[in-house]
Amino acid sequence: MNISLRPLAATALLLSALTVTSCSRYYYKPNGVNAPLFTGGNQGHLNLAGSIGSGDNTGVSNFFDVQGSYSPINYLGIIANYSTYNYRPDNYDYVNGHVDAHANLFEAGIGGYYAAGKKKVKMVVDFYGGGGVGNIRSDVDMKVNRFFLQPGIGMRTPWVDVAFNLRYSNVKYRDFDANGHDDVYLKNQNLIDQRGMRMDAYSYGFLEPAITVRAGYKFAKVQFQGVLSQNVNNVYWDYSPARFTVGFYLSVEEIFDIAKGND
Repeated sequence: MNISLRPLAATALLLSALTVTSCSRYYYKPNGVNAPLFTGGNQGHLNLAGSIGSGDNTGVSNFFDVQGSYSPINYLGIIANYSTYNYRPDNYDYVNGHVDAHANLFEAGIGGYYAAGKKKVKMVVDFYGGGGVGNIRSDVDMKVNRFFLQPGIGMRTPWVDVAFNLRYSNVKYRDFDANGHDDVYLKNQNLIDQRGMRMDAYSYGFLEPAITVRAGYKFAKVQFQGVLSQNVNNVYWDYSPARFTVGFYLSVEEIFDIAKGND
């Protein structure tokens, strides 16, 4: 079967170029989308991805995703993610909140999938839902709960995988610690709204489309992913509208197949 890789290569090059971008300190940044594209039971996948960004007179950030997934039986999938985010400003400004930021998030989910097609080329539709917990330490400290729903569609081949997901994330902050900052500072950072309500009084929804491209052969592929994030209600505090990563994707079941001589 003749598959043209030029459009996929162009997409991968674009995502790779965007992994170095301008930075700022955020109270929310989308993590990577776990897109396993299972085609049958007893499959397990592992992905390690990250990126570093820098900007003029702003700072340097780095973020890292570890994603695992397993399908114990046909049509059933389990996913788990651990994500980190770190930011260091070039010039500290404590008065205006230009300071370090450190965050992490752990989450897990479960869902179903259906794969159809020829032996080496499969179309996959899936749907996952789950939730997780994390924390952020910066000018203010707080913990976060997040729940997500994640439908997706994609294609899996021995050479190239492509997936599109449309994730909805609901974020709720708790255990808010202002670290000694007064209400004037919190209002300046939009952490207190015009009604006098602090940001942890609400939950926030984000619509997060993602494109994933993996290229390689069988069990080992390089992954490029872009995730956009758009709030669906009023969010006045700083959040990141995108996350772009490059990573390494490993299909454990294909390693076993090759070891058994089932190439």
